[in-house]
Amino acid sequence: MALAAPAPAASVEGRVTDGHRGLAGVRVYPDRQPRVSPAGDPPLALTDAEGRFHLDLEPEDAVLAVEKDGWRRDLVPAAEWRGDIALSPEPRFRKEAIFIVRLDFTDEGSKLPDGALRELIFSRRPGVASAANYLYEVSKGAVSLVEGRFLKLRSADFPAPRTDDRKMAMADWVLERLQGEDLGDCDRLDNRTGAVRPDGKPDHLWIITPGKPQSLTADEADLKAVSLLLPLPWDKTRRWPLIFMTEEVPLGNIVHEAFHAMGEHRVDDLYLDCGDPLTAGIWDLMDAGQYRGWDRSHPEEGPWVEDTGYSPSHPTAWVRSELWYRGWFRGLVNRLAVKGPSWEGWIAPVARAPGADPQWVTLPDPRKKGRFFSLEVRRPWGFERGRVGGRFGPGHEGLVVATVDPSLLSPDEPQGPVRVVDAHPGSPEPPKPRFPCGRWELDDAAFNLGPGENPKGRSGPLSWEILETDASGRMRVRVSLTRPLAKKSRARTSAK
Repeated sequence: MALAAPAPAASVEGRVTDGHRGLAGVRVYPDRQPRVSPAGDPPLALTDAEGRFHLDLEPEDAVLAVEKDGWRRDLVPAAEWRGDIALSPEPRFRKEAIFIVRLDFTDEGSKLPDGALRELIFSRRPGVASAANYLYEVSKGAVSLVEGRFLKLRSADFPAPRTDDRKMAMADWVLERLQGEDLGDCDRLDNRTGAVRPDGKPDHLWIITPGKPQSLTADEADLKAVSLLLPLPWDKTRRWPLIFMTEEVPLGNIVHEAFHAMGEHRVDDLYLDCGDPLTAGIWDLMDAGQYRGWDRSHPEEGPWVEDTGYSPSHPTAWVRSELWYRGWFRGLVNRLAVKGPSWEGWIAPVARAPGADPQWVTLPDPRKKGRFFSLEVRRPWGFERGRVGGRFGPGHEGLVVATVDPSLLSPDEPQGPVRVVDAHPGSPEPPKPRFPCGRWELDDAAFNLGPGENPKGRSGPLSWEILETDASGRMRVRVSLTRPLAKKSRARTSAK
């Protein structure tokens, strides 16, 4: 007698519309922790001609991913499943092609199969931790990463040991062999501005060699992933952006370097020295967030992609909105720039498609021209589900407050333009696994309501308080900015 399969924990029936009519062909699936090699695929529904779908879910499923090329992707919490789910068109949707060069050496060949490399970079299967899924998620459906060319080269010019000081020469060697190459569909956009306009360069050029990632091994005999802007060997007046990395590098390093290249290095590193805790920490891909999703520490041996840096953080609202492709995707985040001394209202999670509520609230810092305060709500959805050593608790989600100083953007050495305010200052940094060189995580820096949480904070002249949260992940926040007295007024007060 055959045993019946266990019944699903819950079923949901819904409808996706364009705001008026049903929208067909929308992919709907539960938002779960992405993995490089997931144990199984999550249930997936495709909406019918009327926009309707049916899904069988598990008890922990509380958010649905809703996506269709050409439409803004959304993450929809359970509180909103009862009504129609409306998507908006994404006018800047495009496909960006990667020109992959696998560079082998006569004394060392690739070990990672081509199929596994393609899965890590291009997979669009729900639940897979891939570069394509990450960029589709953080762009809210605007960027679809596709394979352009896949070229294999072999060189005898760089015998072992191959150290970082040889990377430029290796990259030049590859570029020389691309002279006269017909880029075709590999050149769809302007690499600097993000405009859909060919510029004579590959959208993405990724050079991948055999070997271990120095970012994890800390061994100078290994190579470190890097984004480069190199003059062309046949035309020194022109530069091509490219990423140089080893085949065992984790996903977080890959997309971190990709963000550097997308806009030709307008996106800066946010971290400082390993001992400096006052940066963006885990809250930005361009800082320690590139290592989010870290299950165990084993720097001596790989593979690392399955359990290290497989769930990188989203970029902060500033990086995503203002720096990425030099502001080309500014419309992905609904920003409210507060002009007065106070404000109170709802802030929606920045990971969602923009709606009526602000997702990013900014106030000028009166202590320095150009510097400002940044407030955004972060939830453990999508790739931000990644934990470090399985830890989770107070401060791991909620309101993230930071000071942002654009004047500290640097083309060379990082200067720390983003400083996140810690909701739990003085809390000990966690035990292993720790990020490379013990870099500070600040993983409990978010303000929230609840046991062990901190709903209030202050940074210089700015104070804030969380008043309420709701089932859609929003937070109602009150902020107040105390402006300094004018110099003459302060002098009179001191005289009295």
